This record gives sequence, C-alpha cells and structure tokens, in this order.
Amino acid sequence: MAEKKEKTNSILSIFAKEYKYEGLILLFLSLLAIVLGAMVLIGETTGGTSGLTINEEVFLIGDYPRAFAWILIILGVMSLILSIWPYFKPSIGEVKRVSWPTRGTVFQNTATVFAFVLIMALFFLLSDYILGFVLKFFKWLSSLTIV
Repeated sequence: MAEKKEKTNSILSIFAKEYKYEGLILLFLSLLAIVLGAMVLIGETTGGTSGLTINEEVFLIGDYPRAFAWILIILGVMSLILSIWPYFKPSIGEVKRVSWPTRGTVFQNTATVFAFVLIMALFFLLSDYILGFVLKFFKWLSSLTIV
C-alpha cells in the first residue's frame, strides 16, 4: 500500500515554527515602533522643529501623519505585550495556587513587625545614649591631670 504524503504549505510551516530569538526580535521591533511613533507625534506637534516629520507627498501616510503615528504606537504596544507574555504566562498558574493569608493574619503579622521595629529603635536609642555617656566619661578621664 502506498502511503499518502500530506502536503504542507512551506510558508505556513515557517510561521508555525518557533524560533529561538523571535521574542527578543519582536521586543526590539516593538520598542522601535513605539519610539518612531512617538517621534512622529512630537514632530507633528512641534511643527517640525524637533522629532520626525513625514513628507506630505508620501502616499496615504503624508495625509494623516498623526493617525499613522498612533497606529504605529498601538501596534508597538501590542507587539510588546505579545513579546513579554510568554515570560509571565507560567506565573499566572503559580499565583492561582498561592494560599493567601487571612485578614487577621495580615494584621497580626503587621503588628508583630511594628512591635519589633519599635523595640529595635528603643534598643539603638538606648545604646547610643549609653555609648555617648561612656565616651563623655573617657573624655572627662583624659582631661584629668595626673599629679
């Protein structure tokens, strides 16, 4: 029997395959799109004195440079979210499994921390006072003349 060979579209297989650095490339391109969109907006609001300006003769973009800039920024933000999402996706499941403390436990732990901080502050204040007294005592001893 002859086996049927499935035809795979080579273009679709390229898009379906995951590449090693595709997230980093998408991150870089998204940041570039956001910066370029912001520079075009700055150029349009300042009248061309700073930022980027688009020549009016450019097809479609030259007529609507602010719309182009906002579309570029929105696409950049969407690409940024898509490039960062794989790093945060596993943590969502972990957060769902966390056992959160009750309100009473939070207040009890907060009160314990404040009490500890207060005790340590009093300890250091008392230590500083005692060390200052000891230093004054040694300074007084050094000022005495031996006869």
